[in-house]
Amino acid sequence: MRALFLAFAVVVSLVPLWPVYQNPAFFVAVAGGALLGAFIALLSARGKWSVLRTALMAVAAYLIFGVPLAVPSEAFLGFLPSLQGELNLLTGVVLSWKQLVTVMPPVGAYEALLVPVFLLSLLGVLLAVVLSLRIIRTRGIASVAALVPVITLGVAIWLGPSRSFASVVVTVGVFVLIAMWFALSRVGVARAGFRAIGILALSAVVASAVVLVTPITDRTVWRTEIDQPFVLQDDTSPLSEYRSFVTGDDKNKDLLSVTGLSAGQRLSIATLDNYTGVLFSVGGVAADFTKLPGSIPTTSKTGDEVSAQVTISGLTGAWVPLTGELGSLSFTGAGSRALTDAFYYSRPAGTGAVTTGLTEGDSYRTTGLAAPEVSISAIGSLKPGDAIVPAPQVMPDGLDAFVSLSSKGKTSAGERVQAALTALTSQGYISHGGPNEVPSASGHGANRLAALFAASPMVGDAEQYAAAASLMATQIGFPSRVMMGFIAPEGSDAGTPVSFTGAEMTAWIEINTTNGWVAVNPNPAERPIPEEQPQDPTEVAFPQTAVEPPAQDEPQLNDNSAPEAADEEQPTAVDPVLQAILAVLNVVGWSLLWLGVLASPFLAIVIAKRRRRAARHSAADPRDRVEGAWSEVRDALLDHGTAASTSMTRQELAEIAALPAATTVAVLADTAQYSVDDVTESDVIRAWSEADGVVKDLGANLTRWQKFRAKISVKSFGLSWASFTARLPKRR
Repeated sequence: MRALFLAFAVVVSLVPLWPVYQNPAFFVAVAGGALLGAFIALLSARGKWSVLRTALMAVAAYLIFGVPLAVPSEAFLGFLPSLQGELNLLTGVVLSWKQLVTVMPPVGAYEALLVPVFLLSLLGVLLAVVLSLRIIRTRGIASVAALVPVITLGVAIWLGPSRSFASVVVTVGVFVLIAMWFALSRVGVARAGFRAIGILALSAVVASAVVLVTPITDRTVWRTEIDQPFVLQDDTSPLSEYRSFVTGDDKNKDLLSVTGLSAGQRLSIATLDNYTGVLFSVGGVAADFTKLPGSIPTTSKTGDEVSAQVTISGLTGAWVPLTGELGSLSFTGAGSRALTDAFYYSRPAGTGAVTTGLTEGDSYRTTGLAAPEVSISAIGSLKPGDAIVPAPQVMPDGLDAFVSLSSKGKTSAGERVQAALTALTSQGYISHGGPNEVPSASGHGANRLAALFAASPMVGDAEQYAAAASLMATQIGFPSRVMMGFIAPEGSDAGTPVSFTGAEMTAWIEINTTNGWVAVNPNPAERPIPEEQPQDPTEVAFPQTAVEPPAQDEPQLNDNSAPEAADEEQPTAVDPVLQAILAVLNVVGWSLLWLGVLASPFLAIVIAKRRRRAARHSAADPRDRVEGAWSEVRDALLDHGTAASTSMTRQELAEIAALPAATTVAVLADTAQYSVDDVTESDVIRAWSEADGVVKDLGANLTRWQKFRAKISVKSFGLSWASFTARLPKRR
């Protein structure tokens, strides 16, 4: 029963991993691993198994039960191992640890990501129970078993989320269970154990106090340190290709077919939130791409759930069109497994991408929560939300004047956005600049948008109007982003496939309100474009300067280079040398920490031997000090491989060692124990000097590895496998 406290401490130490999984399969894996580990440990203790036999049984249990417990998606009939499941199980021993921290949580039972928690539970409980049952309970070395739940707790926190999950409560719970395990041991072990647990508990209290006093919301774990394998560049922008869709070769080409969209519902290709003055790109917060575990919980509170089956025709490339904030996605067809492995998703942006690119014939089923559409006339009652989007690096000339004139007299942010967008749609006209159309330049850089605001009439298409509307909303105070994709036309039915061509590509915006993200269509209705009107000299659209600056001194903006705002605060450059030094220190620090954790059992043995020697050398009675010198010799002989039985006398053991100094110490110890003469201080000094000589002679002809093995040997503590099981009940 005593070992159950240590086993339960291991199970509790895995609680910090719950936010990573958030699936009942997590509890099944932990419970299954714990039961298997405890069962094998009991059999090992009862049957006095060797280390090799115990390890082989653990491997067999992992292979037999691992698929249904750690890779349930590959289990045949839900509980039988399969060939693919066994392959995932074997590769998961090495690969699943890194995959766990690169996939967006919660990962659920995705592929083989339950392998780490299953292994921690199985091996942790197995080691804890085996060490608890098979180490002699009357010796202080038994406390080494308490390190197992401490190690599993550290690993669980390191693999866990950046935001702590009841870390203080879990840590206290683990230490309480370890303390109860110590309390049920015998007095000698309990005294040493409580001293050790007191130090650990004090450390935990200090750490907890720091956490409670310091308002830390995030922490550095493996998940935050590891580089994500999919990174977008700042110039990644499908909006820059908009004009090629609506006027180029793709104009009349089927790009994709969708089943599940009703009239007015949207299918977005990408979310663009970062404006550089040249283009809107998937950057800033929206570029946070991670692996997807198949399905994830949506965070939006409003919107309509839309499920759709998408089949790709001509729309090839990295972007994966989605119906909204992703709930689930599953690829179908021959290449589904490869596409699943290559799919990444940005939760902040609601944008998906495939690193290998979509090709004609690829298909998938997706479920998403679409942002509700709001008409421009209803925006006036809305209030800005608190979503984080990157601030535009450049604002086009004329935007401030257009917003000021169109929203004159309006007070609230919602009313100002409503007035600005109403003016944009009423004064703007649609032209893609194609054959037989009014000239309209492509692009949405600062120059192009400045020209849009300055023109009369304003002429452009969804590329310019969506970009201008997003910047105006951001200027007024609403977090905003540009969306590019398709809108199901009137008459569409969810049960009927809808094919989209390049001519049907469009763009719109989403603005963040106190109720979440809402979609707004800022594009003017298509209608005849009047001839260009002369500027009214009585109206001042833009601020004028008293003296015109020389033409050659005017800064020239173009869509090929990113302009910089004159008054924009530039980030402070980081000294590359300092950055390199900090990186090296970070690596060295973590490496030393892990080396310290790995070396801690060996350090504990060395420290225990030194404390034992110090206790013998400083005994109050000189007789005890001389006998302690012999005990030191005997322990050194045992640790260096000398076979000895408890029935041997001191001098018999010294003769086996064939060292004169050992014989001298044996004679002195016998004299101190059996003689009535007083033991002088010179006898004590001589005994310990000869004992030190024995230790030196034993290591004279040994290699470094043999010396190391002798230093960490626990034979002098009586910890051979035979002695491990000496106190166990015999089988009948």
